[in-house]
Amino acid sequence: MSYSVNFDSNDIESFISDYVILGSGIAGLNAAYLAKDYGEVFLITKDKLSDSNSSLAQGGIACVMSEIDSFKSHIDDTIYAGAGLCDKAAVEILVKEAPSNIHRLLNIGVDFDKKDGKLELGREGAHSHNRIIHAGDYTGKEIIDSLIDALSGVKIFEDTLALDLLVEDNTVKGILAKDLDEGRYFIVWAKVVILATGGAGNLFLNTTNPKTSTGDGISIAARQGAVLKDMEFMQFHPTVLHGKTGERFLISEAVRGEGGVLRNEKGVRFMPFYHKLNELAPRDIVSRAILSEIKKSNLDYVYLDVSNIGKDVFKKRFPSIYSKVEEVGIDIEKDYIPVSPAAHYYMGGIMTDLNGETTIKRLYACGECACTGVQGANRLASNSLLEGLVFSTRAVNDSKKYLNVKVTPSHFFNNNKVDREIDVEGIKYELQYLMEQNAGIIRSESSLKAMLNWITLHGSILDINADDRDKSELLSLYTISKYMVMSALLRKESRGSHYRLEYPERNEVYRKHILIKGDEIYFDRQIDSAKINR
Repeated sequence: MSYSVNFDSNDIESFISDYVILGSGIAGLNAAYLAKDYGEVFLITKDKLSDSNSSLAQGGIACVMSEIDSFKSHIDDTIYAGAGLCDKAAVEILVKEAPSNIHRLLNIGVDFDKKDGKLELGREGAHSHNRIIHAGDYTGKEIIDSLIDALSGVKIFEDTLALDLLVEDNTVKGILAKDLDEGRYFIVWAKVVILATGGAGNLFLNTTNPKTSTGDGISIAARQGAVLKDMEFMQFHPTVLHGKTGERFLISEAVRGEGGVLRNEKGVRFMPFYHKLNELAPRDIVSRAILSEIKKSNLDYVYLDVSNIGKDVFKKRFPSIYSKVEEVGIDIEKDYIPVSPAAHYYMGGIMTDLNGETTIKRLYACGECACTGVQGANRLASNSLLEGLVFSTRAVNDSKKYLNVKVTPSHFFNNNKVDREIDVEGIKYELQYLMEQNAGIIRSESSLKAMLNWITLHGSILDINADDRDKSELLSLYTISKYMVMSALLRKESRGSHYRLEYPERNEVYRKHILIKGDEIYFDRQIDSAKINR
């Protein structure tokens, strides 16, 4: 066990609660909404309540709602996209519990798009049916706003940094946090702690994620010995606006679902040469196809052609995207949209059971910081909001078994951190740049070893008293980069979002999860879930 700061719990203001929930994306807000019926809830978020990756989600949320669709089809699509690493039991839970969770969102006022009185269902990559429920191209914001409105009674702490978990005998007792506005530390002792802190897209220079996505929950859990899983798998979204000033803006996969096509520098549609699903192939395949076309050209992007969708239809279906491309001077009736891949979603994270409980008792994780086994090696489009929703619901339902526990504060103390000023921004940029070059969409033995060498040379980051936001986030990014690279070196094959130049094919010997506890890294047992071949 280790900590990020020096502290003495005897000298710090403390509170007692039934639940403390970290994060305000769909998983954290849904957990808080449900948990408030069973006890007192403290919700802690690093920025404002509405600032999260979930709030930026455009495409929608996958759910079987059509008579011509089936649970089996959604399960098969998820397992196929996951490249043999999905845990089938988790996928079945995700798919079969989706409708009841969607109906709850409808009941609290989420205004999904409807047609003729029924939910309008879109189509995205690697889905065999139309099953994407959406609200324009701002689905995440619509869900987040509705959940926030339903949080009456929850004690909310915004602009508050979660620094460390307080764990005793492999049981979480509470969390150490810092109010960033007032600069004061405080502790929340709790019966149950739920981590819903999101992903780590800011490991890379180019990302669709907000600046808040620095892997904090994964990092603080790892420091206390929680087992991590599938840390090598970062999904890159293929179509992100490549702005002239370096600006990145997600162009939803739903745009390709509506008929948008990818063209190279010469204007040739290229995806038919790479996969029979064309633009709706799994994201890892589309991302690598785009990189291949970029290497053949004089540009560092390709084009997304949406002219066949029609301006009026596009403007109605994708109002946010339309406004953005118009803002940068693109006329979709005449111009192509320049796009290239960017880090988007982390499949790896804190290992949980089917109820969201981690290897530390009374500590749950859900959403992107968790690894339930649902996403496998490559997440199926629009399963992310769904996973956060379904497994935060399961986490709260399961955690009720701990509500008769008596909260007893313990003494926690640390004084081995060094107060030292460092060039946080400079080191962070170097880490992001090198991760993009060495551990991004295409990896090699030499590039990964070069990255690991940089990580080793900068090991003193772990010794710093990370008592402000910038240092704390650097510590998180450093920690996760280390675990990602260690795992990527161990997986000597290409599978899903992990592509090794020397091992371009999938190897069934590696159809296993890689687990990490501390600096110990090892393979789990062979996965026996069904493979779906197409």
